Amino acid sequence: MQTRERNREAYSHHGGPTGVLLIHGFTGSPGEMRPFAEYLAGLGYSVEVPILSGHCTSVHEMNDTTYSDWVQSAYDAYNVLAIRTERVIVVGHSMGGLIAFYLANRYHIAGIISMCTPMYLASMGARFVPLISWIYPVHKSSRPRNDDILQYLGGYSEVPLRAVRSLNRLIRFVRDELHEIHIPVLVQQARKDLTVKPESATYIYEHIDSEVKQIKWYERSGHMLPVDTDRKEVWADAVAFIRQIEEA
Repeated sequence: MQTRERNREAYSHHGGPTGVLLIHGFTGSPGEMRPFAEYLAGLGYSVEVPILSGHCTSVHEMNDTTYSDWVQSAYDAYNVLAIRTERVIVVGHSMGGLIAFYLANRYHIAGIISMCTPMYLASMGARFVPLISWIYPVHKSSRPRNDDILQYLGGYSEVPLRAVRSLNRLIRFVRDELHEIHIPVLVQQARKDLTVKPESATYIYEHIDSEVKQIKWYERSGHMLPVDTDRKEVWADAVAFIRQIEEA
């Protein structure tokens, strides 16, 4: 079982010529990506799992960050892989998927694996965040009750609402740029996602301009797709997609 302290640590592995950057979600931690990262490392891939700015510290510190800070953290890890590998593939969970698409329109990335990436948030209260965040900068959040998932989490149990405003801006920004994505993309979406509207996956698939694109649905999992019930299938599909890129 992973510990909370371990879940809040960045992870790095220097392996073969294909690098995989794994980016965690909003208020999350490297722990949600670490099991898959270690699996990839065992297959010989070079791997980086960074801590995004404002994460693994405090919700109040995260409220002082914006999507530019989160993107910069991911770019720094991307640059490590870009220097020492022949190609970099980015795996992004939730907000990490948004960052993957953002990076792909600015840097040389060989492919994207998008896991439960939001184009639309499921919460009805999301539209009121710009107003209430000035009054209540932090809000209590719900967490998965499944102990098998909880062991991989190291993020916050509260939501930094000022940071949510920046997340919403990032969603709009990436949504407007999807048509500029031409690289291979695998869209992975959980049917039981209560955080991101599942139709986000269809929107991404239909609006990217990639010749090579796939969409996969997972019936038993919720938002924490990389570590949820279907994780072994999720990982296998992702590895198959990575190998497809390598062989192209």
